[in-house]
Amino acid sequence: MRTIILNIILIMLFFGCATKNKLSEKLNESDQITYQHFAKDKFGEEVEFTFNSDKSYVICEKLNSKLQSNPNQLKEFFVYDIINGLTIYEDKIANAKIEWHNKTQLLITMQRGYITNPKDTGKWTYVFDLISKKKITETVKDKK
Repeated sequence: MRTIILNIILIMLFFGCATKNKLSEKLNESDQITYQHFAKDKFGEEVEFTFNSDKSYVICEKLNSKLQSNPNQLKEFFVYDIINGLTIYEDKIANAKIEWHNKTQLLITMQRGYITNPKDTGKWTYVFDLISKKKITETVKDKK
């Protein structure tokens, strides 16, 4: 009798976990469709997606046309909160590279137009915090 009850409990737990996993997969697929559709509506077909480490945020960046020879091209991007389903930060920055610094901060590397010192690469970086919506640090970037 004990083994029957134990087997019934184990079967219920197994099916409960399997149902939960299927629901979470469906939720993730619908979230993915949301940010992808939003990015393609905003930027067109050429969009690059970069997730943070726990995949709670995604950088949606418009890919610039390779036909343009403008060295000061704007990087258009926004950060989408996948859990809450909304855009939390959006910007356009000339001569920039946007990447994740950690789970909630962006590392933005920019290139100055005029370089006066031969040792100066013209690159400088800052960290932007998505929670406080503020620039945290600004530093000159060495060779990279």
